[in-house]
Amino acid sequence: MDPEFARLFALDGKAALVTGASSGLGVAMARGLARAGANVVVTARRRERIEETAAMVRSFGVRSTAIPADITVDAELEALYREAVAEYGRLDIVVNNAGYTDRSGLRHDQASAKRIRSVIELDLLATALSCRLAAQHMLADGGGGVVINVSSVLGRVGSEFRAASYHAAKGGVDALTRVLALEYAREGIRVNAIAPSYFEGTEMMDQVFEQTPGTRAQATSRTPMGRLGRPEDVEGAVVFLASDAARFVTGHILYVDGGWGAGGGYHQLPPPWESEPGKQAW
Repeated sequence: MDPEFARLFALDGKAALVTGASSGLGVAMARGLARAGANVVVTARRRERIEETAAMVRSFGVRSTAIPADITVDAELEALYREAVAEYGRLDIVVNNAGYTDRSGLRHDQASAKRIRSVIELDLLATALSCRLAAQHMLADGGGGVVINVSSVLGRVGSEFRAASYHAAKGGVDALTRVLALEYAREGIRVNAIAPSYFEGTEMMDQVFEQTPGTRAQATSRTPMGRLGRPEDVEGAVVFLASDAARFVTGHILYVDGGWGAGGGYHQLPPPWESEPGKQAW
């Protein structure tokens, strides 16, 4: 490979912050950034889990700091940014990954108001407020930066999984990503999103698969590539969006979904001309 071209993807010396870095995709994205050379601040509520993530990040020869925080609490979110900037001097990359879904399987009329609020508060409102702080610090530094929000294929379409609050929140993340990309493009701050589909090896989805037998097979059947996502599948995506390789990319929702978003899960049942999804019958 041309070394000069490879350097487009390098993040050497960059300072990154990853929320929700205690498990699953957050850990994978912290790992990808570290492998590309970035120093990474990791945060979540569980100190012991983010300490493990920080140790893993440091194993790639970069710096890492674990800062526990509940980012739905304004004071804790603001303190997180202050401590991260004090430690590294600036923030070049912010990955807003923290989020969860309603796993009850209840229709919207049966869901509790408390659960609806909590999903939207973490998945959308905390993301919006984190973007606000990221922009403030990046503008003050004057060097631009990159914000990567984590959305979902369910921000684009409805589905039978019934978590209306999650769909609404992730749809909001998509809209937030686009409007902030426009607001800050001239200041050199790029804002994009990664929208995963159904992944195994993440705490959130593994609990869904365990609690609702058959969900794994159902989700797999709706994915054209015929498998669930794995945490390592997002590493390249986050590095690309964070790097100079994506220097002219902003306001984009990058689907990491095995083709799910291309057809909205059409592969659940094969059409008459296929013997099985993707296989010609004649």
